[in-house]
Amino acid sequence: MTVLRFLIILLLMLNILALAAIQGWLGTPAPSGEPERIANQLNPEHIRLSSETATGAPVAAEPAEQTTAASPSADTNGLLTSEATPSPPDPAREAEPPTLAATAPMPPAAAEPPPAEAASPPTVCQAWGGLSADEAERLSARLRRIGVTATRSRSETPDSWWVRIPPQRSRAEAEARVAELRILGVTDTYIVPEPGPTQFAVSLGVFKTESRARLLLGQLRERGVRNAGIEPRMTTTHRIQASLPVAQLRNVEQAVPGVGAKRQACTR
Repeated sequence: MTVLRFLIILLLMLNILALAAIQGWLGTPAPSGEPERIANQLNPEHIRLSSETATGAPVAAEPAEQTTAASPSADTNGLLTSEATPSPPDPAREAEPPTLAATAPMPPAAAEPPPAEAASPPTVCQAWGGLSADEAERLSARLRRIGVTATRSRSETPDSWWVRIPPQRSRAEAEARVAELRILGVTDTYIVPEPGPTQFAVSLGVFKTESRARLLLGQLRERGVRNAGIEPRMTTTHRIQASLPVAQLRNVEQAVPGVGAKRQACTR
């Protein structure tokens, strides 16, 4: 019974001490509610709700220096306690409008200009006349090699003028005509022996110009030669015409030596 009684008395004393501590009889402050806790903080007037800041309510200016130093408060037992003072929000930063760089649409990229077409080299129309068949073929081949299409033509032109007595039916008749000419004082004669349309003709002279041929014919007629005449000796010549770059003229003419002297501008 003694132990049980001691435990009961001890339990009662502990309950009394607990009640005294709750009521503040032992010198410790009794626990208080939320309003009293806010009142005990430093600078409670700086505290603003976030809803007030968002609606544009006036906010007190920030102090020159904000500190979060703990404010000491002494309790009845001489103990020090501290609570940090919250810093007020910065209305200038919250109300700052978005910058133009973030909201302004990007201008459309400028379209790139189309590439300039490469300028073609200047061309010139040239014609080469009086060409032989071999010269015309080599010149045409060189023009085709550089990608130029040429126009080719041929013509019959007098190469010389021949003073002669027309072909005879046989060599005997040709020799009889030569004997007659010698009687008239004409000794520069030649009987054509080659087969063909001029065989057994009696040649009296070949000239590069028609005027020289006609001069001889007049002299023969003065001596009494009546059956002589002038026959032009024709030759076939070729003509090449093409439009080509000026820079290629020398390259083309190198394929045919001397052809540059036969070149002239195209006739329109």
